[in-house]
Amino acid sequence: MVASRAAVCVLGLGNMGSAMARRLRDSNFSLSVWNRSPAKAMALQAEVASAPLSVASAAAAAVAMSDPKAPVLCVLTDTASVISLLRSEGFGASLEGRTFINLASGSPDEGRDIAKVHAEVVGGGAGAAAEAPGGFVDGAYCGPPAKARQGEGQLFLSSDRARLVEEARAVLSTLGSVTFCGAVGASRAMDYAVVDLFFVNLLSFLSNKAALEREGVDVKQLVVEMKKRLDTVPAVLEAYDARLSDRSEDSYNANTTVSLSTARSYWASRLPYHEARGIPTHLTQLFLDLIDEAAGGKDGPHSGADITRLQEVVRYGSLAQSSGEPAAKKSRR
Repeated sequence: MVASRAAVCVLGLGNMGSAMARRLRDSNFSLSVWNRSPAKAMALQAEVASAPLSVASAAAAAVAMSDPKAPVLCVLTDTASVISLLRSEGFGASLEGRTFINLASGSPDEGRDIAKVHAEVVGGGAGAAAEAPGGFVDGAYCGPPAKARQGEGQLFLSSDRARLVEEARAVLSTLGSVTFCGAVGASRAMDYAVVDLFFVNLLSFLSNKAALEREGVDVKQLVVEMKKRLDTVPAVLEAYDARLSDRSEDSYNANTTVSLSTARSYWASRLPYHEARGIPTHLTQLFLDLIDEAAGGKDGPHSGADITRLQEVVRYGSLAQSSGEPAAKKSRR
């Protein structure tokens, strides 16, 4: 009797790959797996689970152990590792007709680099028939391994064949929400923007932690109030996005939401408090520098412009380029 083939192939069992494999196995997906160091794969195989797991000594063998329609999830560390795997002997041939889903971290350009190598070793690419089986999907998993283990992260995926994502949705949705973003590169850009929200909020919290402690603020109460404000962010960003296309000074000065001068006063107001108590001012100084550059200097000619004029600095860099260097740092009070 021939054993049934695995429903999913997972290549790479680091922290994220192992978490995904365990989540899929707990959800009754049979797996074929491969990892450069066999010990991690063998440990996973030894765990008690309801769905079978097969360990392969080579990546191509792991692919062969899976059903021809099974998605191949590549969860290696970086772009170089993925490209090395794709170019390894026999691996490209093993992917013929398969959907290869790359989840290694990297930039949009790196996603396109991997897509190019995939097309070279497997065939296909943008010129292939849309109905041809298999192909390349580039993705980014938004969330730590613990989120993958619980199926609570966000998967951003891109491909020149949207149907590949739909065909793998039953598997992918086990790991979290699934969003198709468009052509290769889009999923990485989406991931950058979403993950940055975490870093920006964490940096803000850490920067304010000293003052919160000194003034006896209850963090649980703070979190409740923060959530109220954060809930308004999506609508606010959409409203600001509508303003960004018109870069004329007339537009920046019309219907001002928050002026650069108002924003500057808000950030500068905390400096005396922080400096008197030896609290670092890195975040405050960063924002003051950005605001001053957008305004043309402290109390500069564009101080009355809407805060969206900051895009000239952080999106286009046009102000720095025109002057040769960012606005000189001045007294921030």
